[in-house]
Amino acid sequence: MSSVLPVLCGAVLLGAPGYLMLCALDVRLRLRWGWAPAVTVLLTVVLGALFRVLGIRWTLLSAVIGIVLLVALAAVVRLALQRRTARRLTTSTSTSTSTSTSTSTSTSTSTGVGVPAPQDWSRGTAAAVTGASILSGALVAASAARRMGGISTLNGSFDSFFHLSAAAFIRERGDASFTTALSDIYGEPTFYPVVFDDLVAILPFDVITAANAMMLAMLAAIPPAVAAMVAGVSRPARSAPLLVALSAGAATLFLSTPAMALVMGLWPIVLGVVCLPPAIAAVLMLTDRRHGAPGVGTAAGLVLIVIGTALAHPSVLFSVAVVAGLRLLAGGIERMLGGGRLRGLIEVCAALAAAVLFVAGSHVLLSGMALTKPSLDGVGSVLGEILLDSPRIPAVPALLWPMAALWILAMIGAAAAVRSREVLGATAALGLLASLILGVATQIDHPLAVALVNPWYGARERIAPLMMCMLVLFMARGLLALLEPGGRRRRSLPGALAVGAVVVTVLIALVTPQRLPLMGSLAYTAYGVQLTPYVTSEERSFIERTAQELPEGSVVLADPLDGATLYWSVGGVETVFPTMSRPLTREKTLIAHYAHRAGTDEASVELCRALESVGPTHLYRDTSEASGQRINPEDSERWRGVHDIPESRLTLVDASGPYALYELDPAC
Repeated sequence: MSSVLPVLCGAVLLGAPGYLMLCALDVRLRLRWGWAPAVTVLLTVVLGALFRVLGIRWTLLSAVIGIVLLVALAAVVRLALQRRTARRLTTSTSTSTSTSTSTSTSTSTSTGVGVPAPQDWSRGTAAAVTGASILSGALVAASAARRMGGISTLNGSFDSFFHLSAAAFIRERGDASFTTALSDIYGEPTFYPVVFDDLVAILPFDVITAANAMMLAMLAAIPPAVAAMVAGVSRPARSAPLLVALSAGAATLFLSTPAMALVMGLWPIVLGVVCLPPAIAAVLMLTDRRHGAPGVGTAAGLVLIVIGTALAHPSVLFSVAVVAGLRLLAGGIERMLGGGRLRGLIEVCAALAAAVLFVAGSHVLLSGMALTKPSLDGVGSVLGEILLDSPRIPAVPALLWPMAALWILAMIGAAAAVRSREVLGATAALGLLASLILGVATQIDHPLAVALVNPWYGARERIAPLMMCMLVLFMARGLLALLEPGGRRRRSLPGALAVGAVVVTVLIALVTPQRLPLMGSLAYTAYGVQLTPYVTSEERSFIERTAQELPEGSVVLADPLDGATLYWSVGGVETVFPTMSRPLTREKTLIAHYAHRAGTDEASVELCRALESVGPTHLYRDTSEASGQRINPEDSERWRGVHDIPESRLTLVDASGPYALYELDPAC
């Protein structure tokens, strides 16, 4: 199957609901398509919870109907409020009417941070910038997919198996609630950022194809999201459309998020990254009043974007909180320097108090969340990799040239922002510095450092998108300083050279084999370079074939690290352990540790009850070089009781080389 149709469907599902809601609310923002995914996340969570209460199954049809109804409701409420406001204006005096109209116009056409109103761009200009940002995203997806082996190729990373099973559960059970959707995995209602899995579940393709399509659609959505951020917070300038388009291109140069999507299978956090740039812009726009507050509809849309971002993944919410705190700090410092010492001092103290509460809360409430092992490289080497946004993947080289132009332009932008005493520039500078400090802190084994990075699971790739946003903002400011020196647009050789450098860098980076194409192969086709496959293509074929032959009601028992989770996610056959994580319930823990004791004097009553409750009927075994016991013996030991089930309790059903399926006698 061609990847174009599935990825296009994923992109529409990711963006269209939020876009329609922004239109219904009359949210006056440029590049609505870049802002839309965060609102889509919010709509998905609302509908998932509502359908759970009403007993409605989560399907593509029910989701579409629900979205249409919510959008229609939002439009009706907006129109009612507008009519009410209009009636109030008509009863006012002519003087107050004139004043109110003037105020309303200035308010509704301002985004809150000095950018021109959206209608200041002609339709042709807006269409061209939107097209350029979408094209940048499409090129990212195309480059990443070049060596994937096809849209239906299995991602062999550890976390991908979890999300394939999660999407299969949502598709089968019809429950998309963020607290109960994964009860079959956790054994009880548990909060989980399940929106990615919800969206995958309703794409009209098999689970693997749907997951890959949504993953590529998310990568394609990042450049428009970054462009939307820059469009939202940039200074008014004639060259603004060019800056926004180049910002979308610059977003293609960062590799941490593609690494999480293509190699690590951390798909929910990638959805959060898609929402991060608009959320940062929303916070800055809501807190800056120098050019007038945004209109009611726009303010409501910005709040929805921040809420949606928080629901996409909690880690991203902390990145947004960092920017919000730094904006408060920068604003307070500006007030103090401008004469408003008391209010400025209050804001600075509030920002510092929030930082202390952040660290203390992380230490107490998120203790143990820093699960990522530090790199073996020294701090200096790690800092260099952070500056180049090089993820912890040895197979992917840390190249200087793709990021050189961005950093040079960012330094020019920082100098221009400091010279103009811009609060946005100060906030971006502090945010960039904070992202670097947090990235280095992932290497430091100290309680304070650990507390700082707990919200991001101790992984610098999860922190890197914050640096991406701040760096692109500075790059845009640097381009503006070169294109419009002295605040006037004129022919500028340095500006033209800078634009050319960014364009050429982006185009070369997109086709460089050692970057996105290589990264797209590591967990799909190029096994042995970075990853050892949990499931080979031969094993997948065996599982798919035997799953179709198993009778209804079968339950497969296996070490999940042998790839047996595919019996559920791909074959639709219930498995005792549907994910590769440790056993999550008491019953399944007993089976994992002591299943081999069934039918012997060592079998406990509790074990027998667990086997009777879970009801395994078949056993799958993988004795290949890619089995769980070979590639991950320490973790595979959790299922030692499954490994040691005696042959006397097994009847061979099918076998192909090292792969075998048995009928299991669970008698206790």
